[in-house]
Amino acid sequence: MVLDAWVEGAAPSAYATAALHSVGKTLADVEAQIRSAETAEPAGRAGLTAAVNSLSVAVAHAEAGLRVNNRTEVESAQQDLRAAMRSLAAAYTSAFGPKP
Repeated sequence: MVLDAWVEGAAPSAYATAALHSVGKTLADVEAQIRSAETAEPAGRAGLTAAVNSLSVAVAHAEAGLRVNNRTEVESAQQDLRAAMRSLAAAYTSAFGPKP
């Protein structure tokens, strides 16, 4: 991940910031698509929307940390991103996994 590279000093701040900005825009598009999707499972859609929103918030947090060169803030955002990715995986499984 670009944040790991930045923390290790292997990625310039401008590159990492641009990458996160792009990811943030993509996540906003994904969230809009999920919200507008017709589905028989509104609870699944709500879970996916919440998980994508959590990812968006974590990406924005990381981008803010990068802009001010704050390693502690970026590392905190990394933890938030990992938790949000786990939430997204669980929401995806709940929405699209096998039903009993």
